[in-house]
Amino acid sequence: MVKIGCVYWKDEIGGETEKLETEAFSYGFTFGPHGEWEMVTAKEDKEVKKNELVNIKINEIEVPPKAIVLPCLIMRHALGVVVSLATVGRPKNVEERRVLNEVIFQPICDGVVNEGELLGLVNVFYASIERRLARGAAEKWLRERLRF
Repeated sequence: MVKIGCVYWKDEIGGETEKLETEAFSYGFTFGPHGEWEMVTAKEDKEVKKNELVNIKINEIEVPPKAIVLPCLIMRHALGVVVSLATVGRPKNVEERRVLNEVIFQPICDGVVNEGELLGLVNVFYASIERRLARGAAEKWLRERLRF
């Protein structure tokens, strides 16, 4: 187990940031061959300039509890590539429902992205979280339960 500081956007990308101090540990997951493709479509018109990252609001993509999102790395828009999906606010656990509502877009040429245009695709896979206790988590669990 390790102590981490998770920095996130509190209200909007480029706005106020906040830091969450927490303890975390690595754990595994498995997922099967069943998944879904979700289209990433622009929810706003946005002027883009070559090589200047820009955030673009998208139509919401719901990520169900215990699901993971993997990019489908095929360029879908002539003006650029979706680098990352984003959301603002306190980070949520994979066991919770999450909503993605913004992307970081890397333009490769100048132009305008229009509302409703396809920016990219993502793969949503349902995962099974492995409940193995990492060494640090097992030690913490034992300490908490074996207090005399």
